[in-house]
Amino acid sequence: MTRLRIRDLIRKRLGETTSAFWTDTELNNWINDSGHDIADKVKCIKKNGVITTVESTSEYVLTDAFPRILSVYDVDFYQNGTTWVKLPLVTRLTLDATNTGWRSAPDSTPDQYYTDREENLIGLYPSPNSNNEGAYLRVYYSQDYTDMTSDDDTPTNIPFSLQEAMVDYVVSTGYETRGWGDKTNDAKEKYIRRLKSYMIQRDFEKQEDDQDVMKNYRNIR
Repeated sequence: MTRLRIRDLIRKRLGETTSAFWTDTELNNWINDSGHDIADKVKCIKKNGVITTVESTSEYVLTDAFPRILSVYDVDFYQNGTTWVKLPLVTRLTLDATNTGWRSAPDSTPDQYYTDREENLIGLYPSPNSNNEGAYLRVYYSQDYTDMTSDDDTPTNIPFSLQEAMVDYVVSTGYETRGWGDKTNDAKEKYIRRLKSYMIQRDFEKQEDDQDVMKNYRNIR
């Protein structure tokens, strides 16, 4: 849907076809707020890209490579410049418990990664040696929503069902600014239900995909 279409639906739900209470600018700002909230809560905007690793450097600033990143969900590494390998996620607490002095371990071939959203970093263990530096770290991540700036814009990478949730979010916000508690809560509950429904369907489809992969794997002779 275009921003204009979304805003028209919002006005119909609010019972206001003119801007007596809520201006177009207010609604447009809340529409963008809803996009950011959805992107953060359901991680629906997926991207991937490469970080160039450096010898003896274990940690890298995520936003240096991916300015709009929200979270990391998968990592591959081109080990020794020959083979792409999926790295398992590990926490620093686990490394502390299982590899005493791990930060001082000699450079080698990275075989695990850790990440911290608040610290805005991704780390490799062990740190890369000279055979493992280059455009070797591929990061799969979720990205923030991009604001719409005109009425002809559409919410980039926001699925249609979640575009409908954007309407609920703004309707809830609008009612809240008028102090209409029951209507606010009703719209907010609809918003949350749409997000949950999307995540349930996505998880179900992922399980089906995983099962298909396993079936194909078992059928290999």
